[in-house]
Amino acid sequence: MKGAEFVHQGCVYTGDDEFLGMAVPFIAEGLRREEPVLVTTTPANLGLVQAALGRHAHKVDYAETAFFGRRPPQRVAAFTGYRYRHPRTGRVRIIAEPVWSGRSARQVEAWECMESALNAVLAGTGIHMICPYDARRVEPGIVANARRTHPHMVDGTAVAASDSYTEPLAFVRHRSTPLPGRPDDAVTLAFGGDLGRLRHAIVLETAMLGLLGERLMIFAAAVAEILTGAGSAGATAGGAAGAVGAPPPTVALWARPGEVVCDIRLPATTSLDPFIGLHPPTLDPRPGDGFWLARQICDHLDVRSGPDGTTVRLHAPNLRVAEPGQGPRP
Repeated sequence: MKGAEFVHQGCVYTGDDEFLGMAVPFIAEGLRREEPVLVTTTPANLGLVQAALGRHAHKVDYAETAFFGRRPPQRVAAFTGYRYRHPRTGRVRIIAEPVWSGRSARQVEAWECMESALNAVLAGTGIHMICPYDARRVEPGIVANARRTHPHMVDGTAVAASDSYTEPLAFVRHRSTPLPGRPDDAVTLAFGGDLGRLRHAIVLETAMLGLLGERLMIFAAAVAEILTGAGSAGATAGGAAGAVGAPPPTVALWARPGEVVCDIRLPATTSLDPFIGLHPPTLDPRPGDGFWLARQICDHLDVRSGPDGTTVRLHAPNLRVAEPGQGPRP
């Protein structure tokens, strides 16, 4: 859905009064303009907002932020889903406080990259979003990066441009850590253009590595969709299938504790947007829809492009557990 520009603002607060000094005027202005308003934050802050709004509290939508998209792709889908539920309004307002406590360094990186990517992914949606950061609890490095991922910062009702703001592509490329190399025991499959044959091989190999049932079949389908989508989304037509003189894409599979990893290497003729797959599919198929599927079923999906080609790495949770008294299966 296309509408007004996407407005993405950050707010660093150090107490309840500062939080309410931002939230209440933002919500009140939205209600005056008859714009839908969603507040997704901590349970404590939800209580503060509802108490401050009093008899107007019922006019606002609420969600506990820990359950409003547990991973970045689901979070983006939740934002766009809320927008799609209000197609007749020019703008919707969202207070969206990220959850940082208890996250690993890898998860923090993924969420910060998502915060930056929103500036590109939600462009033209008509969403006005403020992302609060509680400086009492959030690490200083994360607070500093909030100023790099939000074009403007809010202090009460005052709005100022962030002098640290970084364009999404530059931020993600700088923030993303290099991918570790493939292990020596990884199973490598060459893709010659026959998706059916490759999917069959992936099913067999990933079953040996521990994926089971429906998750196994969906994972194999996601890998095939990525290879198909890369061909249409890459810089050169047919890149994923192998341009003349270019090496064919390869798929490598290996197991790590609690997960199965799939590494897809595309030739140098293919260059992918690192945000590919964050847009939910629409009725009209688009390049990248297969990446969206992969992002939904995998714990992590990384895209790294370089002069030698592009690597897409997927991490699928391995839920198989050995029965009592048995060691791990082969």
